[in-house]
Amino acid sequence: MKNSLSIALLLCLSFCAMTSVAQIQDNERQRIVPMGDITQLRQSKGQNVEPTDTLAATMKKRGFVRRIFDYFDRSNIDRTFEKKMDWSIAPGPSYSSDVGFGLGFLIAGLYRLDRTDSITEPSNISIYGNVTTRKFVLLRFSGDNIFKHNERRLNYSGAFVYFPGAFYGIGYEAGKAGYGQSLTTTMGIFRVSWCAAVANRFYLGVSGGIDYSGASYSDSGMVDYMNDIESGKKPMPEPTSEMGELYALWQEGRYDPSLQDPFSNYISETGDKPNAFNTNLGVFLQYDSRDVTYNATRGIFVKAEAKWYPEFLGNTGRNFGRFTITFDTYRRLWKSGVLAYDLYIDCLAGTPSWHMYAKMGGMERMRGYYEGRYRDKRLVETQLELRQRIYRRHGVVGWFGLGQVWGTESFQWKNTLYSFGVGYRFEFKKGMNIRLDYGWGVYGNSSLPWDRKRSSAFLFTASEAF
Repeated sequence: MKNSLSIALLLCLSFCAMTSVAQIQDNERQRIVPMGDITQLRQSKGQNVEPTDTLAATMKKRGFVRRIFDYFDRSNIDRTFEKKMDWSIAPGPSYSSDVGFGLGFLIAGLYRLDRTDSITEPSNISIYGNVTTRKFVLLRFSGDNIFKHNERRLNYSGAFVYFPGAFYGIGYEAGKAGYGQSLTTTMGIFRVSWCAAVANRFYLGVSGGIDYSGASYSDSGMVDYMNDIESGKKPMPEPTSEMGELYALWQEGRYDPSLQDPFSNYISETGDKPNAFNTNLGVFLQYDSRDVTYNATRGIFVKAEAKWYPEFLGNTGRNFGRFTITFDTYRRLWKSGVLAYDLYIDCLAGTPSWHMYAKMGGMERMRGYYEGRYRDKRLVETQLELRQRIYRRHGVVGWFGLGQVWGTESFQWKNTLYSFGVGYRFEFKKGMNIRLDYGWGVYGNSSLPWDRKRSSAFLFTASEAF
């Protein structure tokens, strides 16, 4: 993991330095011009002088190295009072046990709607993309538009995802079993919300969202395959092959081929549509005393939101609702040390589309889990994270989290899952970090050859998880 973090930082340094070339070319010219005077002085003293082209090339080499340091010396300076938009860009690696190794890019920007207003915190926007070795493609954006004196806020986010992933079923037991059917999903997501201050740090707002998921899948045929082997229609597979191992596990009662296609089974049992379009309207109330929205060091954030997915707006011919609660608190423990706590609750009423169930995992909560392996009508996630700046703009974090899904199954304490991990932070923009996190979850089903390892994921993006 240390090697991955080092590679990520070097890539960021190199790429970002190149983007700053245009900003300092004039300074370089000023450094090169005096060389003519130095050359004349040396010639007058009878000293050997290198050709001007060689000297210029040497200075350019020095200038390139200097550009790296210059860029990062300036990149976290608040320039929102002098520039309409303060942009920065960086590449970075990613890894997940489910989608493989990837290369991503991050573009982050800070700006002020009124550059004479020093009371209102800067607005922000970030764009993130990622492509992996297993053909996973992600492009997402998010932003906070903060108006005069923090009285009104406009938040937006969206994503396009092409995901050759898997579907494990609904409920804790389905996720634990580890029977994942290959499912290529194309998703489009857009969220927007607007709120206004109604009292000191209290906001009332409205929201809307659009979700589309198109699924492509095929049956594994494992039931027929195993029966054909049993009846002699197909030859016995080699014991050392995966099929041979599965056949032996089936004979021992540790593998059930009828569970191998959970998505096909779900569609058949429920009549749900593989391609689902959902829209929602919502209202929310929030309290926010954080010092910064994207990297808080003190304060409290509480948000309660109710969303309605009406049939007349699509939603696969049905009505259902969603209620979420978010509670975050931040406390400075010592110099450059912050303890952050997050609680998230997601509850659904009615019967949602298959892709709209509350899903555990992802880039913000229960990091280390494949998002959607565990999904149901009810979800609770909580995490505690210690954030420590260690040197100038470099920092580290460590976290531990717990989560639970239920609804189609009864709540049981023994079904609680855990997540833990560590991360590296670099202050990319003023107050905004690049984060590299590596998270771990529980082990999978030891009876299945593809599911014996511990769940894990390596994440690269901007801003803190919460």
